[in-house]
Amino acid sequence: MNVPSYQINTHTGRKSPGYYSLNIPILILLALIPLQNIYLGKIPSLGMGINFLNVMTLFSFLNWKMNREFRSPTITDINKPLIFFSIIYILSLFYGIYTLGELGERHIEKLKDILIPILIYFIILNSVRDKRGIIITLLATLFPLPYMFHVFRTQLSGVLRWHYDHDFRISGTFMELGSNEIAAFYAGYTFILIALFICIKNNYARAITGALIILNTYCLIYSYSRGSWLSFLLGLTVLLYFLNKKIFLIVLVLVPILWGTAVTIFPVSVQERINTIFVENEEERDASALSRYTIWENAMSEYRKSPLIGIGFHTFHHLNPYDGKDTHNYYIKLLTEQGIIGLAVFLLILKRATTLSIKLYKIANDELYKAIGLGVIAMISAFSFGNIFGDRLSHYPLSTYFWVYLALAQRAYILCQESNINK
Repeated sequence: MNVPSYQINTHTGRKSPGYYSLNIPILILLALIPLQNIYLGKIPSLGMGINFLNVMTLFSFLNWKMNREFRSPTITDINKPLIFFSIIYILSLFYGIYTLGELGERHIEKLKDILIPILIYFIILNSVRDKRGIIITLLATLFPLPYMFHVFRTQLSGVLRWHYDHDFRISGTFMELGSNEIAAFYAGYTFILIALFICIKNNYARAITGALIILNTYCLIYSYSRGSWLSFLLGLTVLLYFLNKKIFLIVLVLVPILWGTAVTIFPVSVQERINTIFVENEEERDASALSRYTIWENAMSEYRKSPLIGIGFHTFHHLNPYDGKDTHNYYIKLLTEQGIIGLAVFLLILKRATTLSIKLYKIANDELYKAIGLGVIAMISAFSFGNIFGDRLSHYPLSTYFWVYLALAQRAYILCQESNINK
């Protein structure tokens, strides 16, 4: 009979098995959460707002709380600001009701979409306690990628032509979202794959991550999302900086020189979309880009009415005279609806998350932990920049993996510290 090895658990001071049990419900949830077309389109809802997402989150939470291996809570520098951020959102909901004079359309559902991914961060942080758990959780997030590519490619084949057209904008498996959201998904999370490909020396693992990088990059290119393209380039720049500063400087010099030639390697429709990024004549800019300036001005006008706490959660689009549209900028959205306090807490979370991932990358001797650190640094950079062009962290199919990878980085950092103590 195989008897598991034992080690000292530094959180409890007691002996525990050399491996921890898995939170199976959360793994199932992670494998399916980007696949809205399946669990919204094919799995029936139970009514009263109870659906696959709610049920699996509840099972995951109960598994965390009822499993004695996970009862010792993991304390991190990110926990308190993240809890405070969640409380701000909840209080802001009530202030939003006061602002509008009524509970707005889908207010509770929208709040749930923000809070559930944050709850998943805490479930992952406390349920994943060892390297085996980190690996399996990573695999769960990679599992849906081939199917997502299949759906994206199938949709694209029905609309793709030689020259660019707005009809090319497709949403893949994000059936309730849009092309910008699916593009942001690929622009941010592909860096986890790139970092794994760079840091992991196993050829089999490299073959898998390399193939997935190709699939993701294809979808990103044909998303025609200019904001996501720029976010990806920034993330790639940050990744190169931490990976090798000499290569970073060489690339920084060569890219402006070779940009015109590099663009020509892309399909004509993609070239045409890229060229609209650098249009200087205001008359040639598309209506989508121009409308954002007007919307941002309207949002800042509302912000000035209540600069400290904002006008309330999910209220701006009700008050916006410009076709009732949202801000298309997460920072302005936070500033307008949750005020300076909400934005300041979010920026604190980003700062501590970035500091954590940099520390992990620098101290990790394990190639997997180093890859997670490097990938999360680039991911945070891409999402931070991408939030200028849209709301990237209010939609659970898009935002969940952000908090999952941050939780894995936190766990990897703790394991690195424990390893250094035990040496």
